[in-house]
Amino acid sequence: MVRGKRITAIVSVFNEEKTVKDVIASLLNCKLIDEIVVVNDGSTDGTSKILNQLFKSHKFRYVKFDKNKGKSYAMAAGVENSTGEVIVFVDADIIGLNCKHIEKLIFPLVSSQADMVIGYRLSDKSPKVDITGPIDVWLGGERACYKKDILPILNRMSKTKYGAETFLNLYYKSKNKKIKIVKLDGLIHLKKYEKYRLDTAALNYAKASFQIVSTIAVNYFLVFNSVKEILKCLFLRL
Repeated sequence: MVRGKRITAIVSVFNEEKTVKDVIASLLNCKLIDEIVVVNDGSTDGTSKILNQLFKSHKFRYVKFDKNKGKSYAMAAGVENSTGEVIVFVDADIIGLNCKHIEKLIFPLVSSQADMVIGYRLSDKSPKVDITGPIDVWLGGERACYKKDILPILNRMSKTKYGAETFLNLYYKSKNKKIKIVKLDGLIHLKKYEKYRLDTAALNYAKASFQIVSTIAVNYFLVFNSVKEILKCLFLRL
């Protein structure tokens, strides 16, 4: 617990046999975390075998889907199976995760500095965030928020495929909630072109981009409310 708040880490996994074991090990070794929920989103590589072995000897909640349902659905399922007041989402395709990263995500939240905290991955080995440039800072998979804040929108979020982060950003902005971005030094996020063949990576990038744009289009009312809140803040400063 941190300041009396129970902390749950949620890891959504799809075909991440190279990194998932170390990610979960890092979370198990972090004393700030009270509960870990791992959602296996229909993996077809060696991920399931690794998770089954870990589950036999370590304590965490394990949810497994027979078929891939999409990252957003897996994230929502993780929240539904959690008991913590604070939710920390962690991607499974990262390298170098440690407890200091978790602390940087949690502290601004429990100290009332922010309503949601997004981790910005940057390291000497990976100096650029991604081909999406500065936009990728806002799409970070490592983020912390209060469970009570996202429960009302969980069903809508689950339908956004790979647009969960975009949806959460829009929702929080539309409600004029404070979002804080923190730098997670030394954390490396494997890019799609580092995990897959170039053609597969390009296809995955295209799918993800389409789903992000679709999330914005479908939730146009959140975009409108977000712009309205920004204009209101600007007007108040005049």
